Parts: sequence; C-alpha cells; structure tokens
Amino acid sequence: MIFSGSSLSAGDRSHFARMTRPLNFQQIQAFKAVMESGTTTRAAQVLNTTQPSISRRLSELRQATGLELFDLHNGRLRPTREGQQLYRSVRKHFEGLEHIETAARVLRKSGSGVLRIGSTPTLAAGLLPQVIAAFMQQHPKTYINLQTHGTPQLKEYLSQGLLDFVLTTGHLEHGDVITNSLLKSRAVCLLSRNHALAKSRSIKADQLRAQRLILLDENDDIMIAMRGKFPFQPGHENVAVETNSSLTICALVAAGVGVGVVNPFVANTFADQLAVLRLDPPIPIEVTLMRSAALAPSMLASRFEEMLMSQTWLDRVGGSK
Repeated sequence: MIFSGSSLSAGDRSHFARMTRPLNFQQIQAFKAVMESGTTTRAAQVLNTTQPSISRRLSELRQATGLELFDLHNGRLRPTREGQQLYRSVRKHFEGLEHIETAARVLRKSGSGVLRIGSTPTLAAGLLPQVIAAFMQQHPKTYINLQTHGTPQLKEYLSQGLLDFVLTTGHLEHGDVITNSLLKSRAVCLLSRNHALAKSRSIKADQLRAQRLILLDENDDIMIAMRGKFPFQPGHENVAVETNSSLTICALVAAGVGVGVVNPFVANTFADQLAVLRLDPPIPIEVTLMRSAALAPSMLASRFEEMLMSQTWLDRVGGSK
C-alpha cells in the first residue's frame, strides 16, 4: 500500500526524503481532494477522474515531498501530522485561487474594478464630473482614483504605470505614450456680471488691455498661446494677479478683483455667476487623452475613453473633434 507509513523502513523513509522534486498542480489537487473526502474513490469522483489516477498522484506527491502524508486506518486514509500541516498550506493557497476566480468572474459580469485617471485640475473640475457620474451609473461597482496634477507630473505617473490614462491641455513629447485628441475649443474671458462689457459676445485685445487682469503664469499653455496675439503677459502693468490655478481665477473674478482668461471647461462651472466672453483673436485649446504605449488599456479604461470621445459629451462641453 503506497500510503502506509508503517510499512516503510527507516531506510525507505530516508530514501524518499532524498527524492524531492518539483510538485505539480494535479498532485496537490489530488491531495486536497483526498483530505476533504477521506477516500481516493470519492476524491476521484470530485475531480472526475479514476481512483488509480488519484493513487498515482498521491504516490508522486509523497516521493516529491519526501513526506508520509497518510496512513491506512480501519480501511480509510488517515492524515499524518505532516499531512495536516501541508493541507493547511494548500487550503490557504486554494482560497487565494478561489478569490482570483471570483474577482475575474465579477469583472467579466459587471465591469467592476479600479479606474485610475490623471487630469489637470481645471479639466477635473470642468470636464470630468458629468462623465464620471454617467460612467458610474453604468458601472456602479467601479472605484475611481482621480489624481490632479500638472502635465509634467501626470506624464511621469503615466510612465510609471500608476495611471490608466491622462487628460491634459498640455503638450508633451510622444515617445512612450499614445495620444488621442479628445476635443478642441477656445480660451474664454471671464467678467463679473455687472461689468460694463458683460453683455458683449466677445472681447478684443485692445479692450482686454484696458482691464485689471487675472492671468495664469507664463508657463501655462493658454499664456504661451496668447503670446503674439495679445500685447501683455504676467508682469505687465495691468496684470493684478498671477496664479497657476484657473479655479482661483474664476473665484477672484467672481469676487470682483478683475477680468480673467481661462479654458472654457472650468469657466462652465462658474457660468451662473460670471459673464463668459469669446476672445478676439481666439486662443485655441486642445484636450488630449494620453495612455501608455507599453500597456494595453483595461476594459474599464477603454469604456471610459469611448464615453469621453462620444459626440454627445463633446456637444455638452462645447467642444469639437
């Protein structure tokens, strides 16, 4: 009998102890089934195989481990202490496999999981909330991690695999990323509702020059695009406040500090408090979606990207492809 520890001499035990070799999944699976069913016949039924096959696998496992895992007692296999200890380890690893299988099944069925989005602060405030709300309605079990940073930091996180994709209006080298132009729009001018120009449809460069201005810093994409079209930059005598935050500009304009220039998406969040005018000449804004070229997008990331690029959302935010 291959399982009987009492039938083996000390020399046999020493021999088997030296015959350790890599285990395989079928051996472990057979051992687990016998531990849980009590007999090789029942284990064979559980695994949809034959009793001799189970016995063979247990024999191979004993030789591979160099351990006596069972003995025969009253016609039944009885686990040894080593067998019980090994089973506890096997059970723990099988529980891990079962968790993985359950997680995969849930992902296939409901699309749940984690979506890691990187965005500039202004796009996170002005463009993403409605899209995220609609996406969560379709995928209620999704956990979204939204990180807001400047474009260089977002690019770094993307290259490190910490984000699924990035939304930005910034310009980057495209070496290790795939870029999709999401939408195109134009920068806008914000004024308080009681401003003399509040009812105008647009504001020209000479009119803007005469205002007390609240502008983004000189390295911002809007300010870079304004060079050559408007005769002032941060540091100009009419510039009252310089900041790196479009949200701050909106709040300052609402407080009556001055007139600001921002992208249209963040302006939409303050549209009920401020007058929003077109700039003449226009300052183009392009929103770009970037993801790693080295990693295929997840199912959730692909669905979110499809929603972002749908014409419905472009119409809602006033952009175009």
